[in-house]
Amino acid sequence: MRAPHRSYGYFLPLCLLLCGLLAACAGRQTAGVAPEQGGPGGGAPAQTSLEPLPRVPVRSGQSVHVAVSGGDPNLNADLQSMLTAYIQSERGLTPAEAARDADILVRVRIEDIYPLGSKSEPVSAGKALSGAAAGAMLGMLLGRAVDANGRGGAGWGAGGGALLGLGVALLDSRGKSKVWGLRAGVGIRSDGREPAESEMRQVAVSAEGADMGREDCLPALEDKLSLEVLNALAP
Repeated sequence: MRAPHRSYGYFLPLCLLLCGLLAACAGRQTAGVAPEQGGPGGGAPAQTSLEPLPRVPVRSGQSVHVAVSGGDPNLNADLQSMLTAYIQSERGLTPAEAARDADILVRVRIEDIYPLGSKSEPVSAGKALSGAAAGAMLGMLLGRAVDANGRGGAGWGAGGGALLGLGVALLDSRGKSKVWGLRAGVGIRSDGREPAESEMRQVAVSAEGADMGREDCLPALEDKLSLEVLNALAP
């Protein structure tokens, strides 16, 4: 005996409503950084220099000495090496082993490395489609298995599976991008003299990446800080 026919006219509007809710959730995931107050920096934004570094005229062939302090020895050495390499390759300056032998002195004092928070990453279109397709396939197979006629169960299973797969893809995309900031004092002199404390300018940069911890962010922060200093050396 064939089972009585049931009306599922309400199912399509319900699916559309749920899809709209999921899309709204995805849109909220694109919100900006959620600041954290745990670091000494107080979660202050650190996208660009707090103060523009003074422009220092340089010319190819001059000598330069770079010194970095304030961080741990490995960090100081890495940043000093990176910054020296940038200046040598991009400005044509010759590295000097001692400050007394240099025309230009660059001094960097690392003051703080701190978390700025996390940023939700919106799901990509490809991930959403693949999640929906996988859910639809599994739902169709399950629907065929539980429905004797095959057609009705496969249809309902595919629709429900696609919706579930899309929801899982959206939820899986939340809160994966971590943001870190670095603040440093920078001083540059072109007369071979050490920069005075009053000549040090604060520079702040930030970097972000998926599940990025403090150690993971250091290369990107060093690179951005090096570029800030390099841009102050005007050829």
